[in-house]
Amino acid sequence: SYVQTKFVGETVQMKLWRNQELVTVNVPVGNSKRLVPAHFDNRPPPYIIVAGFVFTALSVPYMYASNAWDSYVSDDVSYLITKWHKSLPHPGDQAVVLSHVLVHRENLGYEMLTDLILDKVNGEKVRSLLHLQELLLDDNDDGNGFVRLEFSSPHGNIVVLEKASIERVTKEVCSEHSIPKPFC
Repeated sequence: SYVQTKFVGETVQMKLWRNQELVTVNVPVGNSKRLVPAHFDNRPPPYIIVAGFVFTALSVPYMYASNAWDSYVSDDVSYLITKWHKSLPHPGDQAVVLSHVLVHRENLGYEMLTDLILDKVNGEKVRSLLHLQELLLDDNDDGNGFVRLEFSSPHGNIVVLEKASIERVTKEVCSEHSIPKPFC
């Protein structure tokens, strides 16, 4: 089509009906920003490790690695596909996904969780990996000493972690798996 021959920053002349008359307007051409990026500009994928839970930004390479476009894999991977065409709500937003769990004695029972979109931390909507890190470092404790991770998936998984042990468990997991730092 005509618009596809244009580059970002150029304008397209359009005729519109407004207030019952034909009006000509110039509209700038731009890229639509997607919630799920196609790549990370030749950088390694971002991640954050929280007590052995490995979170990353949902991306097309992640979905390929999860065989999302092959035959049926799981309900959780199928749910990830629903995020693929979503527009970016706000600049800097990311779909944060739990890619896997690095087993530790304090996260036993959660090791089978994978491919889950992290929706909320302590009731607050997670907007990106950076926002997740901010929420975890927030000292405003409601007095219960726990961190509640809520996932938006077909199964509605919830994980509760003891806040006092998160930093220690994260350091132990990173040391055990030779991971130099718990975030990138």
